[in-house]
Amino acid sequence: MSDHHPNPTRSKTIRDFFKRNNEESTSIRSNPSLPPPICEEQPHSESQRVESESLRVESQSANFDQEVDTNSLERDPGLRPQIDTFPPNQRDNVRRAYILLGPCQPKLKEYPSHLEGKQMRQFKGSWYNQYPWLEYSVHKDKVFCFPCFLFDIDHSHKTFTIEGFRNWRRVGGKECAFLTHVGIINSPHHFAIQKWMDLKNPTHHIDRVVQPPQEVAKNRLRLTTTIEAIRYLANQGMAFRGDDESHDSFNRGNFIELVKAFARMNEEVEKVVLQNAPLNAQYISHKIQKEILNIYANKVRKRIRNEIGEDGKFCILVDEALDDSKKEQMAIIIRFVSCDGHIRERFFDIVSVHYTNSSTLKSDICKVFSKHSLLVSNMCGQGYDGASNMRGEWSGLQALFLNDCPYAYYIHCFAHRLQLALNAAAKEVGLVWRFFSMLNNIVNFVGAFAKRHSELKLTRQAEIEDFLATGRLGTGKGANQIRCLQRPGTTRWGSHFSSIRSLIDLFGATKTLLKDISHNGPTSQFRGEAEGIKISMLSFDFVFALNLLDKTMGFTDFLCQELQRKSQDIVSALNLVASTKMELDELRNNGWDDFIQSVRSFCEKHEISMPDMGAHHTMGTGRSCQQKDCITVEHYYHMDVFNEVIDYQLGELNTRFPYETVELLRLSSSLDPRDAFKRFYIDDIYTLADKFYPEDFTTTELQALNQQLRFYKIDMDHNPTFKNLDSIPILLERLVETRLAQTYYLIDKLIRLVLTLPVSTATTERAFSCMRLIKNRLQNKIGDEFLADCMLLHIEREFADNIDNESIINDFNSMKTQRVQLI
Repeated sequence: MSDHHPNPTRSKTIRDFFKRNNEESTSIRSNPSLPPPICEEQPHSESQRVESESLRVESQSANFDQEVDTNSLERDPGLRPQIDTFPPNQRDNVRRAYILLGPCQPKLKEYPSHLEGKQMRQFKGSWYNQYPWLEYSVHKDKVFCFPCFLFDIDHSHKTFTIEGFRNWRRVGGKECAFLTHVGIINSPHHFAIQKWMDLKNPTHHIDRVVQPPQEVAKNRLRLTTTIEAIRYLANQGMAFRGDDESHDSFNRGNFIELVKAFARMNEEVEKVVLQNAPLNAQYISHKIQKEILNIYANKVRKRIRNEIGEDGKFCILVDEALDDSKKEQMAIIIRFVSCDGHIRERFFDIVSVHYTNSSTLKSDICKVFSKHSLLVSNMCGQGYDGASNMRGEWSGLQALFLNDCPYAYYIHCFAHRLQLALNAAAKEVGLVWRFFSMLNNIVNFVGAFAKRHSELKLTRQAEIEDFLATGRLGTGKGANQIRCLQRPGTTRWGSHFSSIRSLIDLFGATKTLLKDISHNGPTSQFRGEAEGIKISMLSFDFVFALNLLDKTMGFTDFLCQELQRKSQDIVSALNLVASTKMELDELRNNGWDDFIQSVRSFCEKHEISMPDMGAHHTMGTGRSCQQKDCITVEHYYHMDVFNEVIDYQLGELNTRFPYETVELLRLSSSLDPRDAFKRFYIDDIYTLADKFYPEDFTTTELQALNQQLRFYKIDMDHNPTFKNLDSIPILLERLVETRLAQTYYLIDKLIRLVLTLPVSTATTERAFSCMRLIKNRLQNKIGDEFLADCMLLHIEREFADNIDNESIINDFNSMKTQRVQLI
């Protein structure tokens, strides 16, 4: 026993510590040999001193209990902060989060090499199997120790926790640096391994062996009820919370009301949930809901990640838009070809973007990739909508990714290109521009008030009943639906054609409504506006443009719908573009007679005066000085309107879809199986692999590819399974089904690379539509992570429905120390 503590049973009080400090400070001030203090506090009153001490304690407590977002932890061991930099009360939660993620072990096709001595050396992926605790930093090209990072707070192994190790020639042999780090059985590394295993398996903790099995079963049933409620609400895109979740409320929100519904259906559930549950383990708090939802969503992301594969090639589809709260959101879609040969486009995440410059967008996307061990080097395609910060050739997002991965080819969204082509063509022809201007006026006037909207529906209903009575309309399931006038929009794909079709269907009802308003409107302004719109709508110019655009946009609308399919490949998309051009060209050369006859029938049906086609056409106001050419009315509408509209559309399609000028797409078409592999050219396919995918094919593989292509062509010509194929995706599926993909493995690889190239960003547009469904009035302040998890489970139900509750309970139990036993 030390002489300094004669009475060990005496407990110190906080005054003892203050007294000692005061004594020390007094001795310091009384010693003339010491320098005077730099600053001495002025004496305070007792109330001021107590208030100051209270603020200091509260500040320390806040820092001690500061919540850490364990879902946004840095994965790269060379960039992540050390455990001791986190608040002490949160370190175990951070450790558990990292344990759930596991060691960071990216599997690169080729690791960086550097000169050591006289040889070039590099990290080897096989070391992961030999040393499971090993982590590799892509950013620093160094290795770290996972368990020592978690538990070596004293940093006794700085090389493997802070600095990183990269002396590859010291790996292997008797003096292997990895074995030296592991050390003997009582080494710090072994203690860290033991703590890793203990924290990974909560069942080993002493506080987990005190509850009987019956209580454990009740706890699991209670948590299972919560999981099922979360599963249902997330899959349906419904709000979790309510306006008032207090016990006295008649509507406590969807989540609690759903738990109450489960309790009413099952007596066993009723005995363990809500008021019958322990107050410390009810599993209904908002925090618990978010934690379980995040576990659920991460399991879906993990399945998507496994579907891509370790070395699987993928492309990203990215779009940014403002949500209802004017917050910039970025949706990330992963496109890849699965092992069974099917094209997949999976929603992966949605991220709030504070700045929409390209460098910020890239940084946020790379963080998502790093978190889920997706390597930028495996990216082989990018698909954006054409915004300048995305497609910029020098500083755009696609250019920044090309700096890191020069074979991540950028494809401007085909559906967006088509919309731009249609908008440009509509602006160039005067008659078409006037038509869309009047179409907007009609839609705005009729749909401006709910009363007019209802009157239009009633008029259309009466018209349908009259047609059915006279036998001019047939009956059937889904036929004769009462529609509304659709508004055209320059940023909405296919909206122009929908607006035109709706007006054609409601032309008679709209004419009747305008006529009624022009006679019986409440004011002279309304009556005059309705009369003016009716006169313009019943003019031959308007009717001619209406039918012409219905005809031409019918072709382009089919193309627009096909481009938005998830399984569409880029070669088939180009073939569809070519087919659309052929249809338009055929209409221009041979379709005038049938078209003008359909216009004549439309005019007769709606009692519209049609001009004499053989009469002399007068230009302008009809004055003789304005007449330049002596042409007939038919010549004007045929040559100056009909042909000109089609020519502008063909010109825009040729400009925005330059099939012959894009070498990558031209060479890819050599793989197309249409017309008995008519486009198959060995030299083009070899050039495609050699020039555009050099990192995926070595020199030896290129030579083998040349040989495989010769035998492949013979097999395709004689194998009946490959007859009459019309797309590359179907070709790949047949190769997988017949196991010829293993025989022609290099051709299989090349086909998968081509199919990964994106066609359109339609999937990202659907994601934003889903976001507007989820982020409603009850969830208008929903957090980014909660929103992303809800969207993932709502969109990717194929995976979400197959996640079992047992695995969610196990992960939830491993997240942190639970107050009740679950296992």
